[in-house]
Amino acid sequence: MSILSTEELAEFVTSIDGVLAKAWPSAHIASQDADGSAIRQIWLSAVQQGWTNLASYKALDAAITACDRLGRVACPLPIMDIYVSAMMLEKHSYLVDQIVDGTIRPVVAVSRKPTTKLQFVEAASAATHVLELVTETGEARLCEIVDFTTTPGLAKPDWAEVRLEDQPIITLDPREEIFEDAKVLLRLGLVARAVGAARRTWELSLQHAQDRVSFGKPIGSYQAVSHRLVDGAVDLTACEGLISQAIESYLLGRSNWHLSCELAVEFSAPAAIRTQFGGHHTLAAQGYFEEHEAPWLFRRINTDVALLSSISPAEGQVADILVEGNVRLPFLELGSQAEEFRSELTQVLARFDNNVPVGHSWDDANKAFSIEAVKRGYLTMAWPASFGGQDGPAEKQMVLTEELGYRRLSLLGKDAADLVGTAIIYYGTPEQQQRILPLIASGNFPFYVGYSEPEVGSDLANLQSKAVRDGDEWVVNGRKEWGTGAHRAEWIWLAARTDPDAKPPHKGITLFLTRIDRPGFEIQQHRSLSGTISSSTFLDDFRVPDSDRIGGVNEGWKVITKALVKERVIMANFTSGLLRLLDDMLCEIRKDPVEKLGTRGSAKRALISELASRLQATRVLLYLSVREMSIASGSARLEGPMAKMLSAVLHEDFGKAALHIFGPAAALGEGLSDVPGRGAFEYNLRFSIRQAIGGGTIDIQKNMIAYALGLPR
Repeated sequence: MSILSTEELAEFVTSIDGVLAKAWPSAHIASQDADGSAIRQIWLSAVQQGWTNLASYKALDAAITACDRLGRVACPLPIMDIYVSAMMLEKHSYLVDQIVDGTIRPVVAVSRKPTTKLQFVEAASAATHVLELVTETGEARLCEIVDFTTTPGLAKPDWAEVRLEDQPIITLDPREEIFEDAKVLLRLGLVARAVGAARRTWELSLQHAQDRVSFGKPIGSYQAVSHRLVDGAVDLTACEGLISQAIESYLLGRSNWHLSCELAVEFSAPAAIRTQFGGHHTLAAQGYFEEHEAPWLFRRINTDVALLSSISPAEGQVADILVEGNVRLPFLELGSQAEEFRSELTQVLARFDNNVPVGHSWDDANKAFSIEAVKRGYLTMAWPASFGGQDGPAEKQMVLTEELGYRRLSLLGKDAADLVGTAIIYYGTPEQQQRILPLIASGNFPFYVGYSEPEVGSDLANLQSKAVRDGDEWVVNGRKEWGTGAHRAEWIWLAARTDPDAKPPHKGITLFLTRIDRPGFEIQQHRSLSGTISSSTFLDDFRVPDSDRIGGVNEGWKVITKALVKERVIMANFTSGLLRLLDDMLCEIRKDPVEKLGTRGSAKRALISELASRLQATRVLLYLSVREMSIASGSARLEGPMAKMLSAVLHEDFGKAALHIFGPAAALGEGLSDVPGRGAFEYNLRFSIRQAIGGGTIDIQKNMIAYALGLPR
């Protein structure tokens, strides 16, 4: 079994790129290899480099990496066909040896019945044999190619119709399991190659957006262009994460690795096409003509995705596996320490039954669990040990929020510990640490965030509420909006402008943590679409002691951003709640799958497949983000806002899908009998809008990512 290290994979990539630079340096070669000389040379190089022997080491990670690099130059070398052929012929070493030394150069085709003619065959000019997978009989036939006829069309180099010898060299009657393994791996290889091609087009379009000037500005500064590029970056990062997760599942021998692969295929096939079209829209006329790489990459992606339909797994699509196999989405591990904690936490949570369709902070189970969590140190897990915490890594924190989210449980005071407590540990005075941290650690610290204003939401740097120094106090005037929990709060985490002339504006902000039971403070409650209460806060000569200032004067921005990085990752972690929604949905569907979804191939089953793959993509991004937080000392890089983007839209689509699948019954609320999901679906549909705007709107997340990608403002 091969699990190559990062360094080993990098060396392998260098080797592949070195070979391609000589024989297939760019996607243009796809239009120039009518006689097959270039693909034959690449195949010979593959033999010399040992790529044809990857199956002997079960080096799927290397094979899929090769597919990706080949996709970047639109090269059709059938590396996964070679891998699968050697895998299936493993017991016939004399044939495997000939595959390894290039005497047998196989391509794989799937047919319903044995045949001597096959269509849509790639690299026929270099191939010598076809390994035919016959679905009706479950056998595999290795047949020699007699001749072939090219069939011009979208594919370049052209696909071919091949004629085979009547008698196969060998007929295998493989185990059904191996037969299906082969098809799943072939499908994964196709999308990996398509994603590689899409990544190359995206890179070309990103460079074009940085360089191309229109109406006096680089086109990348226009939001329509930058957001399109961000969408592509998110799709590609999710594709690559899903493909990596599928490879890991295969190499570790997990029983559900087929499902992991099919989730990668389900998401990546349309994502690669979306990204390619988006790249063409950015490149405009420059990318439309064949002097550019993009047209040849376009052909590669669309033909690779088209071939997927010719290799259909017997298990069906993702929805069929989930519904008929009675399984859940594949588990994602966060490392041994985190998973040991998950085992401990699961045992603790078993004592607190919260089998409710909608979680409410006032539920008795939340109160009981929160008391236990404080005793066990869960509330302050992330704090340094010197402040009474456990130095809990991001992975352990993720496990806690994930398990609670799935069970619809709340740890009361967790927001205070993560946001306020963390800030005071890093920026508070010793007096503040001694006075406030014990209150937070008790779990009884009702506060709310005073950031947003009537004209300031995600653009926090431009807040207008003013704080003016008056001796040992600050006099605050202004208005705050959307203060969730303000009607129950005793404290406000308040951002105010202390330097109205600061350039840039964010350098004039100061943070305060202060009690609200003083003159000059008034709130007005608002009921949201989801039923939660938020409030407007009116500050009229509201006096705040300077001892309540957190951090230096005009240094509030670094206090805010320290907390926001973590807040955005935690907010994205409501994917665990979406996983619970998916499981609730599947539970209802399994009562009568055909009545609820229709038979295999139905539009509703396709919808479930799409939602499940998008959810798994979001979970993978979130896990990447959390791992990066540990590695990079708290920085979530780009995966955090990417996960936020995907999850927010996904939450909306889950709610809409429930109404589509279950009809009017899904629009009924909790407390009624015989309601699909017991009311969870209609509540989450209403709540989904909150997810799209909380912690920074989707558009703001896209702007952040665009800036990080190097696009001009």
